[in-house]
Amino acid sequence: MHRLIPSPSMAVALLALVLATTGTAVAAVNYAQNAGKVDGKDAVASSATLRQAAGNVVATASKGDAKGTLPGKFVSDVMRGGADSFARPAVVNDNANDVATTIGDIPGLGTLSASCFDQNKNVGVEDPATTLTFGNTAPIAVNLSREVPGQASVITAIAPNTTNAFTIGGSNTFRLHLEKSGINYVFEGVVRQDGRNTPDARCLVYGYALRISNTR
Repeated sequence: MHRLIPSPSMAVALLALVLATTGTAVAAVNYAQNAGKVDGKDAVASSATLRQAAGNVVATASKGDAKGTLPGKFVSDVMRGGADSFARPAVVNDNANDVATTIGDIPGLGTLSASCFDQNKNVGVEDPATTLTFGNTAPIAVNLSREVPGQASVITAIAPNTTNAFTIGGSNTFRLHLEKSGINYVFEGVVRQDGRNTPDARCLVYGYALRISNTR
């Protein structure tokens, strides 16, 4: 009986086939072992503890106010925030009060509104003043501090469904700091009165609000 000896080209083809098959098998095992990994690391939910997240990839929050962001516990010493501006002009009604208008809607805390009124009771002579009111719409108390040059500082807690108001009788600045559960809002504003002691006085309130939080 003659022994069949493959030609050199056949031997090379068989060796290539074996190597290709082996490589595919190794790749398949590799893929299975790394399924669900990112760059070889496991992915954990945003609700994971620091111990669970150590050395792994953390997913952003899938719902709530922090949707699409990383919780602050994973980015130590980094604060999240934003800013909004507001401006509200108003004509003074002689010997009458203005209708309060919301100038700041504060998610999770409440609203800040402003109204302009005539503090001079003489007909045809207007002296504008502005009342600013914070209304707490949160289910728990909101901490409040207030600073107006020439007025005593106020530090208090505003119960749910209650308001806190203050009046500025001329041109002045104000600073209002609100806090609940680690969420802070700071209003830096200006109240300006125009046309005092004339028949055509006006009020203007403007400024900005900063939101700062560190969700852990």
